[in-house]
Amino acid sequence: MENLKRFILLGSITVVALGIFREVFVLSNGLETPLQELRQFDLDAENNVPSWWSSSLMLASAMVMFLFAKADDNRGLFHSKVWLPLATVFLLLSIDESASFHEALMNPLRTVLDAGGIFYYAWVVPAFLCLAVFGLLILRSFLRLPGNIQFAFALAGLIYVSGALGMELFGGWLDYSGLRMETIYSLSIIVEETLEITGLTLFLLALIRLAEQHVTLRINGQVPHSASRREKVTADAKPVAS
Repeated sequence: MENLKRFILLGSITVVALGIFREVFVLSNGLETPLQELRQFDLDAENNVPSWWSSSLMLASAMVMFLFAKADDNRGLFHSKVWLPLATVFLLLSIDESASFHEALMNPLRTVLDAGGIFYYAWVVPAFLCLAVFGLLILRSFLRLPGNIQFAFALAGLIYVSGALGMELFGGWLDYSGLRMETIYSLSIIVEETLEITGLTLFLLALIRLAEQHVTLRINGQVPHSASRREKVTADAKPVAS
């Protein structure tokens, strides 16, 4: 597990570093270079390395939480109703990060809402509403989780939302004000995507730590003797074909 956590952390640092390098390179040299615009590492683009990495972090988190939703825990930690809804949301977010459905809503919503200023990227309006409704729906289950888990998840969520929605409001205002090609817009993108990837990384690492502490894989109906039944929970796994 330690190697896995190091890989995730190193991957996130690398993706962010490459994205920052791309922004600095383009600001310094322009788009007309032998390397073109390096869109493969553009933090503000879709269908490239940063969006793939973010989608992968979301998908991995969803898979872990689906495991938690199936886990057997007499203490009730994994009987919490928070896991399945969260896993479903993260799965949908992973799909959207790859397919950019929210981008397709931008212009129609902007027209319907006559949006401008900080709401120029109009998809943030339904996003805030969905976030508020979903938060209220899972609040009771969330508060039943241990305090340290609540803190880790809340911190990761705050960081992610600050980037995905908070900085998106600022970026929308910059774009609306005609500053999209200015340095300040590039800096806002760096901050936005760094916050998003940081939040997703912290959330996934917290899930992995939780799994290390509480989940033991049951293979062929047997739990390893080294696992304490008082401290571990079990999740059924299918036998591996020989």
